[in-house]
Amino acid sequence: MSDNHEKFQNGFDPNNGSEPVNTNTSANNAVNSTNAYGTYHNAQYPTNNTPAYTWNAQSAPQQNAPVQPNGQPVYYGVPVHQPQKQPKPKKHGSKFGLKLLAVVLCCAITSAASLGAFVVMIQNGVINVQSSEASSNAAFTISRVVNGDTNSDTSASSDGTVSAMSDQDIAAKLTPSVVCIQNYQVTQNYGFMQTDTSDSSVSPASEGSGIIMSEDGYIITNAHVVEGATSLKVMTSDGETYEAQLVGSDTVTDLAVVKIDATGLTAAEFGSSEDLRVADKVMAIGNPGGHELSSSVTIGYVSALNRAIANNTTGYTMEYIQTDAAINPGNSGGALINEYGQVVGINSAKISATGYEGLGFAIPIDTAQPIISDLIQYGYVKDRAVLGISGQFIDSMTGRFYGLPQGEYVAQLNSSEAQASGLQVGDVITAIDGQQLDSESTLRSAILSKKPGDTVTLQVYRSATQQSATVELKLSEYSAG
Repeated sequence: MSDNHEKFQNGFDPNNGSEPVNTNTSANNAVNSTNAYGTYHNAQYPTNNTPAYTWNAQSAPQQNAPVQPNGQPVYYGVPVHQPQKQPKPKKHGSKFGLKLLAVVLCCAITSAASLGAFVVMIQNGVINVQSSEASSNAAFTISRVVNGDTNSDTSASSDGTVSAMSDQDIAAKLTPSVVCIQNYQVTQNYGFMQTDTSDSSVSPASEGSGIIMSEDGYIITNAHVVEGATSLKVMTSDGETYEAQLVGSDTVTDLAVVKIDATGLTAAEFGSSEDLRVADKVMAIGNPGGHELSSSVTIGYVSALNRAIANNTTGYTMEYIQTDAAINPGNSGGALINEYGQVVGINSAKISATGYEGLGFAIPIDTAQPIISDLIQYGYVKDRAVLGISGQFIDSMTGRFYGLPQGEYVAQLNSSEAQASGLQVGDVITAIDGQQLDSESTLRSAILSKKPGDTVTLQVYRSATQQSATVELKLSEYSAG
């Protein structure tokens, strides 16, 4: 393993992080030059939508419906009601009104007491509340824990209380859910003096970790773990080996999903990262250094929450969980686990520069869930805006050589919106929404903060006329097709 794994110097860069990536990036550059906002892969395993089941209660009898012996129709799903003749009420209106008022007050008091008891049960952790933000197409369920009983060493008692687990029990529960992912790539083997006798072969290029998301073989990992792979291999904690297929990868958020042909796997339980507090104990499980040190467990604390760090390559800023639990090369894509034995983060990167120690970062699971769901369903992240051009950033030195200003050179217009905007091939975009482009990440960051259909204002230098112009461009939606 290379020593430069999971480093980011002069800024944060998971793509130069934990695992080495393929240095032959001609194919990736071709894709990135098309959208300039990350590489996406088509889904090979569409999501199996779980059918929704509803109770179809009939509120009225149908024709030819069965009848009771007394001639009354049978109602399915609702109580059978047999109307009877009621005696005429006596004329005691005031007494009847008082009785009615008493009944209403009694019902109101009972309802309030029941509601109060329900609230107390939630606050005491007797009732484990599921995340209300999980959509119907969510790839996995996130559980919420509200004031769980932290004195017990079991994750759930018979009365439904969610409580803290011992470190040993957490390790035993989650280790089977963390796998080792091996990235195989084509390498060139040259003959003597690097003559034309060269050939190519597939060999291991890097290793990382992954989290089993479902019993049927969907696995979450980092995008940089699978980047540039010719083939992928997954090794479970019990030594089983599987060939894996890439379902989808998003270099912007550094998340990916792979799939193996297996059933009955031990899927991880996921807890909400929103429930974390600074100084909570957390556990990291992964494969530091690769399979030789597989299923290693490290323990630490949540050092900080919502730690905003910008990616040097993509310009995208994410908020991370910062932890001092030891994270090393090969831990990328592994699990960060709370005291209830629930995965709350995906280990992604660390600072390993001289003078730094115990600075690891994990992607919060609440942030990852919608990304993972999109990768499984579409193979890419849906509703992500793109400028709709192919181009290349020109720095100030290159610009002086060609007589052009610093900015994004427009080589091709890829969307109807870009073509209709008046932008032309050969233009150099020097600013977006008033912000000067001092790097390509500036442009990417500005686009990633918007949605398809939003309009941006571009300042461009038109080389054909050697004049500046202002262009209003409507952003289009990225599609893996």
